[in-house]
Parts: sequence; structure tokens; C-alpha cells
Amino acid sequence: MKWFLAIILTASAVLPDTARAQTSSHVPGTVTAIDARANQVTIKTDKGDSITFTATDRTQILHAQAGVADPKQWTKMAVGDIATGDEVVAYYRGALDAKPLLATSLVVRTKADLSTLEKNQLEDWKKRGTSGTVSAIDSAANTLTLKVGPRAVTVQANEKTKFMRYSLDSAKPADAKASSLAEVKVGDQANVLGNKSEDGATVTAEQVYAGSFRQIAATIVSINAEKGEMEVRDLADKSKKPTPLFIKVTPDTTMKKLPEQMATMLARRYQGGRAGAGAPGGAPGGGPGGPEGAGRGMGMGRGGPGGGRGGDVGQMLDRLPAMPLSELKAKDAIMVSTTMGSDPMRVTAIMLLAGVEPVLTAAPTATRDIMSGWNLGGGGGGEGQ
Repeated sequence: MKWFLAIILTASAVLPDTARAQTSSHVPGTVTAIDARANQVTIKTDKGDSITFTATDRTQILHAQAGVADPKQWTKMAVGDIATGDEVVAYYRGALDAKPLLATSLVVRTKADLSTLEKNQLEDWKKRGTSGTVSAIDSAANTLTLKVGPRAVTVQANEKTKFMRYSLDSAKPADAKASSLAEVKVGDQANVLGNKSEDGATVTAEQVYAGSFRQIAATIVSINAEKGEMEVRDLADKSKKPTPLFIKVTPDTTMKKLPEQMATMLARRYQGGRAGAGAPGGAPGGGPGGPEGAGRGMGMGRGGPGGGRGGDVGQMLDRLPAMPLSELKAKDAIMVSTTMGSDPMRVTAIMLLAGVEPVLTAAPTATRDIMSGWNLGGGGGGEGQ
């Protein structure tokens, strides 16, 4: 519901003078029920509260159409035109627990509007998104350096750049919190939206989503299909009794399997630590991102961060068909990107790659290069306008 900020800031421009004077509060939410006869709209807020608003003859209901930036051009609606799943900013006066709670204005964005916005945002991230691993930070210059495939890309921030940080247990932008350049760390993985220089070496950042994630090479110990969870052995853990690691697979997890020929090619490419050698192009931000399919990766699903790519490997992996959990079995080797996890023994898979035995045999340390070039590629969590 990021679009609410813009709605809240601009909606007052079209509210009647009386409504503006009387409206002291607003609350955003998703419509869960409509009672047109009673002129009532029930919404669920981000906090999970259910609130019912009653419209009167004086309530102004405005349709904030996608692509219409000027709120003065928004059309009027009736309660009966609103549908469940629409998003609303409800303006009211008085106490929130009043019965009935009268709405002075309702600003609506429909499901169709949201779908259009998501598509537009996804296309924007595909064209102007860059993904990579933070290799250096210069606070004085307001810059980050990203390792994007074999290249270094400078990210130039300014006072308008919006920084967000992913949570420990989720890669969804909707769960990210407002952040700052000071919270970005070397080793973080980042999605950056912004215009690139002609040579692709510099990005002027408008949005930066950053966070710490794990790239793990592991063998599967067991799979609990009912729970959507697997126990794995982290191959980096050389102790006699490795610490158990449980990885949860969700509908947002992207799972792919390398065909034998591609696995052999990657093994040759990364053998001897020559990560990125022989990569055709390797330019930043080249590949397709995508929600709900092309890369649910980073859990970003709906039109937000992740369109940029760290070279051609991410593009190749994106083109592979999705793999169901049922194709995995005990003793399979996998590369997986996961959340850090509040409990480090239990993490959620973001991107999982099977069929990697040849790669790990030839280049045991290739996991981070391969997964960090791919795992920020999912579609994103809905930024509004």
C-alpha cells in the first residue's frame, strides 16, 4: 500500500473545503466487505484491524485512477462501485471507535488500478533496476559500490533517495522498513532503481532496497513435503556434528534445476575461482525481473524491486522452468539463498537451485557469485505512485 502516501498527500487538494476543515484523521486499508444498502465499507488495516466506515450524502468518494496524477481529475464513485480487494484511504473526524464511524471522504484505488500499477512498476524495474552485492560504502560521497557480475557499479544517492531494509525473516518489500545509507553494510545484497549512465558504471538511485541474506551450498538430509520444509547440511560446516539447518519453502520461493549441459558450462566457467570469466556482456541490469513467475525471488512478487540483473547468469536461470519441491530428494546438492532468520537454524528459501553437483565439484566457492547474481531478481512489493 505504498501508494497511500501519495494519496494522503494529494487527496486534500480535491476534498471540499468543508471536508478539509472537518477531516482530522485518515486510515488506509484493503476493502474486505461492502454493504451498499447501509452505505458501509469495511477495511482491514496493515495492523490487521477491521474498521467499518459509513458514508453519508456529504461523503466524497474518489477513484484515484492509475496513470492519473492530478487528483483534480479523479472521478467520483458510489459505495456500490467499491469492491472487496480495492484499497482505500478513509478520512474521518472524531474518534476512530465512534459508532457509526462517519467517513468524510474515501479515496479508492481498485484492483484493476493496482494491477496496472504493478505492471508499470515491473517494467520500470526491468529497464532501470540494478541488483548486486555491496562491496564498498562512501558515506561522505553518498555512494555505494555494487559488485554486479564481474563489474563494479557506483550507486549515487541523494536526499531524495528512499532507502528500505529487508527484515530478517522476509524478502518481501512489503515487509521492509524505512532505512538509510548508514544502515547499509558491505556484503548486503541490494536492488537499486534509478537511471544509469551510458556505460552502466553509475546509477543515480531513486530507491534502494538492501539487506543481508545467506547463500548456502548444502545437501538435503530430509524433506517434509507436508510442512514445505527440508533439513539440509550446510557444506561450509566442516564439524563432525554439523548444526541442523531447516529451510522453509513457500509459494514465493523460486526453484529451478540446472540441465546437465548448463551445469557443466557453469562448472567450467567458475572452475578455479574465475567467477564471471567468459561472460558475454555481464552488463548490469540487463535481465528480466518478474513477479509471480519469472522470479518470485526475493519474494518481491508484485511490481517492485528486482528487475536488474548481475550479468547473464541470472538471465539464464530465469529462463529455466520452475521446479516443484517433489522433484527434490535426500542427498541432492542444492544452492540456496535464504533469509538470515531471527532463528538462524530456521530460514526461508528465496531462490533454490538444484542440479548443481558438477558446479560444486569444480568450484566449491561459486555459490555466492551465482546466487547473488540471481537472487535479487524477483518482482517486488508494490510501490505505488
